[in-house]
Parts: sequence; structure tokens; C-alpha cells
Amino acid sequence: MTGWYKAAEAKDVPQGTMKGVEVGGTKVLLTHGSSGIRAFEDRCGHMSAPMSIGTFKGGVIKCALHAAVFDAETGAVRGQPQMHMDGAAKLPPELMEAMMKMGQIMAQIRCDPMRPFPVAVESGSIMVYV
Repeated sequence: MTGWYKAAEAKDVPQGTMKGVEVGGTKVLLTHGSSGIRAFEDRCGHMSAPMSIGTFKGGVIKCALHAAVFDAETGAVRGQPQMHMDGAAKLPPELMEAMMKMGQIMAQIRCDPMRPFPVAVESGSIMVYV
């Protein structure tokens, strides 16, 4: 059901951090940047990986799966997904060939912006409208 839900206590999301929560049956990512607390759907716009296991630094959120980068204020795409794996040069040629084909397919998958939700802080509680 659509409405305002308590997502967390503001003290549990200090500035420079992010936190994944579930409110009203929706997985939400809370970020606390320089201009305040923001809320987004907790899924990457590329392949739906949970953004809460990614990183939040310098005003951007980075997906742990393929390193897509999103603006932490608006959810806009700031960097397209990447296929990169440390140590790939040591892999068998057959596996590298398969990974190259997979990369070509993945490059065709559109990366959408993160979906923002309205957020308010009231009496120390983070409220999100989902």
C-alpha cells in the first residue's frame, strides 16, 4: 500500500553512509550525503543488483555487480556498467572468449537511473513515501 513509512532512525544513517532497508514491502536504499538524506529503490538500473552492497563515496553510488555509477542526489546514471575482473589474464582462453561474448551482450542492456522516493526526517525518524 502506498504511503509514508518509517525507514530508519536518522542516527543510524550518519553522513557519508548508506543503508538498505525494507519499507512497505519495498527494498529502499537510504543515503546521507552533503545535502541530506535521500531514498532510492535498492536495485541497480542495469541488472537489478542490490545497491546496498555497493559503495557510496564522493556523491556517487557504485554498484557492486558491474560498477555502474549513479548520482547520490538524483539517481541519474553517471557511469555505465563495466565488465572487469582482476586476474582475468590468468584465465583459460576459452573462459576469456565466453566472457568477451557475455560483455558484448551486457553492453546492450540499458542502464536506467535509480528510482528516487520522497523522504522526510521527522523527530529523528527517516520517513519514506513508497
